[in-house]
Amino acid sequence: MEAKERGTKMALKLIVEGCRDKVREFVDFLKISPHWRLYSGSKLSLGKEEMRIDYYFDKQPQNKLSLTDKPISKLTLQSSDGKRIEITLLGAQIVEMCEGITYIHGTNYDIYAGKAKSMD
Repeated sequence: MEAKERGTKMALKLIVEGCRDKVREFVDFLKISPHWRLYSGSKLSLGKEEMRIDYYFDKQPQNKLSLTDKPISKLTLQSSDGKRIEITLLGAQIVEMCEGITYIHGTNYDIYAGKAKSMD
């Protein structure tokens, strides 16, 4: 990555080159980052199976959304022995990385975290 002046803020230029599918997966992963915003980019084909992308990123401004402004999703995981775990996520984003691998990003608040539990 290289830095580029954008107005009064410094931005990052990211250049990724390689297998077309892997480059796309990587860029999709970067696009869901809550801390960075993609604002400009270009793509260049390097033959049938390869490509190069040049993207500029800058810091995502902190939004002042309340918890109720974010979409709510329920994630259910099931173990091989049949046990189920349900997690509620705010602002969930899902990216299929490759066959059998899925990246899930979201926020979960545990209202009981940090409180002492009774051992009675």
